[in-house]
Amino acid sequence: MFSLAETVQPVSLLCSYRLGLAVIAFLCFVFNYAQRIGMSVAIVCMVNHTALDLMQDGSAPINTTDGPFAWTKEVQGHVLGSFFYGYLISQIPGGILAERFGGKWVYGGSLALATIGTLLTPVAASLSFGLLIFFRVIVGIGSGVMFPAMHAMWGQWAPPYERSRLAGISYAGAMMGSVLAMPISGVLCQHGFAGGWGSIFYVIGICSMLVVVVWLILTSNTPSQHRFISKAEKKYITSSLAGQVSEGGNDWCSVPWLKFATSGPVWAIIVANFCSDWGLYTLLTNIPTFYKEVLYFDISSNGLFSALPFIGLWANMNISPIIIDVLRGKGVFSTTVGRKIFNSIGMMGAAIFLVGLSFMDCTQTGLAVGLLTIAVTLSGTAYSGFLVNHMDIAPKFAGTLFGISNGLASMSGFVAPPVAAAITKDRTRGQWQIVFFVAGAVYAFGAIFYVIFGSGDLQEWAMEEKIPEEVMLKVKEDDDPEKNEEKA
Repeated sequence: MFSLAETVQPVSLLCSYRLGLAVIAFLCFVFNYAQRIGMSVAIVCMVNHTALDLMQDGSAPINTTDGPFAWTKEVQGHVLGSFFYGYLISQIPGGILAERFGGKWVYGGSLALATIGTLLTPVAASLSFGLLIFFRVIVGIGSGVMFPAMHAMWGQWAPPYERSRLAGISYAGAMMGSVLAMPISGVLCQHGFAGGWGSIFYVIGICSMLVVVVWLILTSNTPSQHRFISKAEKKYITSSLAGQVSEGGNDWCSVPWLKFATSGPVWAIIVANFCSDWGLYTLLTNIPTFYKEVLYFDISSNGLFSALPFIGLWANMNISPIIIDVLRGKGVFSTTVGRKIFNSIGMMGAAIFLVGLSFMDCTQTGLAVGLLTIAVTLSGTAYSGFLVNHMDIAPKFAGTLFGISNGLASMSGFVAPPVAAAITKDRTRGQWQIVFFVAGAVYAFGAIFYVIFGSGDLQEWAMEEKIPEEVMLKVKEDDDPEKNEEKA
């Protein structure tokens, strides 16, 4: 049967401008996550552990590096969690602004804001605790806009069967930022300038500003606005998204808020996002502390071994999207089935290995690092499930939907670190065991909920009002495995 999508020759992803956009976004996320994770390592060097131990029980610390701040575990939890207050409030506005005005300026501006907050963090910490919290909130606000803005960009740039790959490449930068930030921050803590810990924020901030300039020069809101893209690639992208997105942008009144609130697939994404973030943020903010308190790693080893799980996560975030897109394209399974399978592997797998990790102690350091690495690596498979699902069900509202789901999910970010800090007051293995059991249970609940309510189908309320009949037929056929197999 004739369809509009079949009249346009596909343009290879290799050497394309949409791949170039993914690579630049990857670099932006590298440094954005380095801004976020740098504090998790820096705080180990910022805290005066000797003073804390003497205040608590008069004992001397083991293998510790002292800093200038006598912050209790509760205070440390608030420092790590303050980022997420800004991250929470900026999610939905970020998605709406990106859909209304385009992702280029919203995304680039938000990274610039987070960079300014990062560069001012050492000065703020030296002046007052309140000022430090303020600038960590600023970093959170800038960071919170980036994911929904990028989702809005991919809603305009990513052909349906490349969504997982392109989003996976760009968002994998977040994990690479974690991989690089942890060991580099560990070295800077011991050998850097500005007291060691201060150099972490300065180095990351300067590099981030350079990437902002590259982003603003080489990107555009849509393919039709790009100065260098070929006509063939532009036509391929726009035709593949016909009936799903519009050039004009959305305004507040055109967003179907009630449809969002009553949609099972939307709630499936929200719940999966929340549960995944609870586990991830528990690990992101607490791995260095767990290594120090349970496995007794020094700061250099801490930074190195803290990075290992995220090397695996980064690799999986690049491999899983390729697998699911290829299998979907060959008609092995529909988008709905594929998203549920990959989401379940990621979340249930992480839950199982976190439970195993909870039984490890300082005599089993190798096994503990291995279990943690496998748990975090497997969790990346879920990003080919719920994380790109917004673009399946409503590409024209992908930024706003991501802002809603990630905004609600980010509440786990400022709840999980203080909860973990409160549970591990005495820094015992038994207390850390509770932290990992809770994270595993949350992961499992998210996987089950998504299987029940998730979907990969384009929702009726997300379709353009005027859609050519042949495009409607194509949209319905795209997720039919039998017809995809016939075409293959």
